[in-house]
Amino acid sequence: MSFGWGDAILGVGMLAQGAFGAIGANKQANTQAAIANAQMAAQADAIRNSRDMAKGQIAMGMWSNLFNTTTAADIDFGRQLAAKRKEYSEFIPKGFGLDREQARWQTDFALSPAARELASRQRLGRVKEAIAPGRAQMTGMFGRIAQAPTESFMV
Repeated sequence: MSFGWGDAILGVGMLAQGAFGAIGANKQANTQAAIANAQMAAQADAIRNSRDMAKGQIAMGMWSNLFNTTTAADIDFGRQLAAKRKEYSEFIPKGFGLDREQARWQTDFALSPAARELASRQRLGRVKEAIAPGRAQMTGMFGRIAQAPTESFMV
């Protein structure tokens, strides 16, 4: 059996195809390995980020508690102190003056003839209300009786 150029070319072609096929398969395996490594690195990075976020949330909670018990309380006390100072410095004298004016108006009204007339009518109404049950009882037992004027009871 003799080998010719055709057989040699066929053999070289088969060897080349096998070699290049192996190289191609190796490249594909390398690509898949690189993809798997990238996915694992992304997952590890996500885990690290979630841990960092959890640590940050814990730290923010601790800072919030610390701020609320120290600095925020001081700020709130300062605001309340400033409000009280302003209230006592500006509004209290005006309030005292208004109260004095109202007291003067009430005193003037209480001493006026209209106020005395109103007080007299109120007292007369209270006397009539106090006498009414007794009169109703007497009228029910004995019939209608001449009534004494209630104005004579007033002092």
